[in-house]
Amino acid sequence: MRRAQAIAVADGIAALPGTQPSTRGRAITRYLGRHLVEILFLVVVLLGYIASPNFLTEFNVYGLLQQASVLGLLALGQAVVIISGGFDLAVGSVLALSTMVTAVTISDLGLLSVPVAIGAGAAMGAISGIAVTWGRIPPFVATLAVLGIARGLAFSIDNQGIIITDANLLALNATRFGPVPLSAVIWVLMVVLVAAMLRFTRTGTHLYAVGGDIDSARLAGVRVGWVRFKAFLLSGALAGLAGVLFAARSSSGSPGIAVGWELDTIAIVVIGGVSLFGGSGSVVRVALGALIYLMLTNIMNLVNVDTYAQNVLKAILILAAVTIPLMVKNRGARRGSA
Repeated sequence: MRRAQAIAVADGIAALPGTQPSTRGRAITRYLGRHLVEILFLVVVLLGYIASPNFLTEFNVYGLLQQASVLGLLALGQAVVIISGGFDLAVGSVLALSTMVTAVTISDLGLLSVPVAIGAGAAMGAISGIAVTWGRIPPFVATLAVLGIARGLAFSIDNQGIIITDANLLALNATRFGPVPLSAVIWVLMVVLVAAMLRFTRTGTHLYAVGGDIDSARLAGVRVGWVRFKAFLLSGALAGLAGVLFAARSSSGSPGIAVGWELDTIAIVVIGGVSLFGGSGSVVRVALGALIYLMLTNIMNLVNVDTYAQNVLKAILILAAVTIPLMVKNRGARRGSA
C-alpha cells in the first residue's frame, strides 16, 4: 500500500508545472542537432562578409571553389570510409600519385589519361581495402603503409615533377560558369552521386550498418569485408579524380603535393557532422564542411592572421565540431529521460 502511495506521489510531482522538460526546448535542441553544420556555414559566410570586403567577390569565390573541389573530393572519399568504420590516411599521397600518372601519360593518351589516373587511385584504394578486410590489418596501419607506397611510386616516376601542356586537360581548370569553375561542378556531381548511393542502394545501407555495429551487420548477413573493400576502393578513385583536377589546375604532376591533407580531410569530415565512430553522417554536410574549413582559412588570410595562429584556431574549430554535437545529444538524452 505504501509503495502504491509513493508511486502516486512521484507521479504527481512529475506532473507539476515546470517539472517536465520544455517541449519548445526539446524542439530547439533537436533543430540545432540536425542543422548545426548549415548554421555554422551561414555564420562563417556572415563572418567573412563582415571581416573583408573581398570575401564575396567573384575572384575570391572562384578561388575558394577551386580549392574546395580538390579537397572536397578527398573528404568525400574519406567520409565514406569513416562511415563504414575506418580511416584512410593515404588520400593525399594517392592524389600526388594521380597527378604524376596524369602528367606522364597525357602526351601519349590524351584525355584517356584521366581514367588511367583514376584507376591508379582506385588500385591504391583496393590495396588498402584488401589489407583491412582480408588481411585484417587495422585501417590506420594499412592506409599508412599505402600512403608510403603511393608517395614512393609518385617520386619514382619523377622526383622533380612534370609540366603538363595538353590544352584539353588544362581546359578542365580554365572552364568556368561565372564564379563557378568546372572542377566545382564535377565535385558537386560526385557528392550527389555518392549521396544517392548511400541513401538509395543496398551498398549504402550496408556501409552504415557495418560502421554502426560490425558484429550485428555480420549476423544480419552483410558481407562485411566486401562492403569495407568497396569503401576504400571508392575513396581511392575519388582521390585519383582529385589528382586529375589538381594536375589541371597546377599544370603539372607534383610528387610532393598534399602532404598532411589526409588530416585536413578528417577535420572536414568531423566539421561536416560525420561520427568518427562510424555508422552515421551525410556527405552533403561534408561538402559544406569543406567549404567551412576553406572559408575560415581564407578569412584568416584576408585579415592577415599569422599562420601559426591559424593552426590553433582551426584546431579549436575541430574540437568544437566534435564536442558540441555530443553535448547537444547528451542534453537531449537527459531531457528525454527526465
